[in-house]
Amino acid sequence: MTARIVENRETKVNLKRNEWLKIGLKTALFSILSVLVIQAIALAIWPEIALFKPLDSYPRSVLFTLVPAIGATGVFAWMAKHQSQPVKKFIILSGILLLLSFIPDYALPLEGKTLLGSSVAAFMHLAAGIVTVTTIITGYRNRAA
Repeated sequence: MTARIVENRETKVNLKRNEWLKIGLKTALFSILSVLVIQAIALAIWPEIALFKPLDSYPRSVLFTLVPAIGATGVFAWMAKHQSQPVKKFIILSGILLLLSFIPDYALPLEGKTLLGSSVAAFMHLAAGIVTVTTIITGYRNRAA
C-alpha cells in the first residue's frame, strides 16, 4: 500500500502597488454592480422593503460596498506579502467577517426592519462578499501567472 501526499503550495507573488490598485478598482466595480442589481430587483419585487433604512438608498449601498471591497484588497495585499498561504487565510478571514456582517441586519433595531428586508440586506452582503473575494483572488492569481 502506498501513501499519497498532496501538498498545497501557493506561489508567493509580490505585486506592485498599481497592480493592487487595478485589482481593487475592478473588485469594487464588480461588487457594487452585483449589489445594485440585487437591490434594484428586490425593490422591484418587494417595494415595501424600501422602508428599511439599509435598502432605501443606492448611494449608501455603493458606499457600503466600495469601502469593504477596497479594504479587502488592502488586507489581501498585506497577507500576500507577509503571510504563507495568503489565499487560504484570506478565504477563512473573509468567511468569518461575512458571517459577522449578517448580525447587524437582523439584530439592530432599525426603523422599517422586517425579516424580508433583513434577509435581502444579508443576501446583498453575501453577493458582495463572494464577488469581492473571487475577484481579488482571481486578479492575484492572474497576475501571478
